[in-house]
Amino acid sequence: MELADQGVVVLDPCSVIVSRRVRLHPGNVLYPGVIIECDEHSGCLVRQGNVLHGGTRIAATGGGTIAIGERSVIGEGGAQIKAAGTDTVEVGDETRLADGAEVTGSSRLGSGAQVLGPVSARSVTLAAGRPHTYPDPDARGGVLKGFGRAQGIRVGVGEVVNGCGDFRDTPVERQRTYHPDAPRLDAAAHPAG
Repeated sequence: MELADQGVVVLDPCSVIVSRRVRLHPGNVLYPGVIIECDEHSGCLVRQGNVLHGGTRIAATGGGTIAIGERSVIGEGGAQIKAAGTDTVEVGDETRLADGAEVTGSSRLGSGAQVLGPVSARSVTLAAGRPHTYPDPDARGGVLKGFGRAQGIRVGVGEVVNGCGDFRDTPVERQRTYHPDAPRLDAAAHPAG
């Protein structure tokens, strides 16, 4: 109820768990079943305007740090973000994690990045770009999708890794491959798809 007084929309206060150590800005929407944990040795910041769907678990423990930007959509179909020990997970603005995505280790998801599907992403770097709603896929943030384990992978602007199993053997593709009819809004700034 205190969160509601601070401008956080909690759709079912009886099923949402938020640690007192979490810094949760106004304008966030927490669906039933959201869990955000942060122990006394860790840090967790959730900036404004995010939507956290049911099945979202965010956990900073043992000295880990998690920082989530603004206007992201996390947990449609479940998602986890975990940082422990010396791990730091940074999630930029307007990101999307869905359908069983898990982000752990020291990872950086730039603004507009996406992790889609039951992907266990550990110590990954996804480049910042435009959000998934932007019409030109060549300008969007990096994407991991599919299922399996992605460890130590770097994905650039307008790129996607669509893996199954071990992502190390999966080629990096242009997102335009999956959106061939999308407009090219700035052809000079982005490579041909």
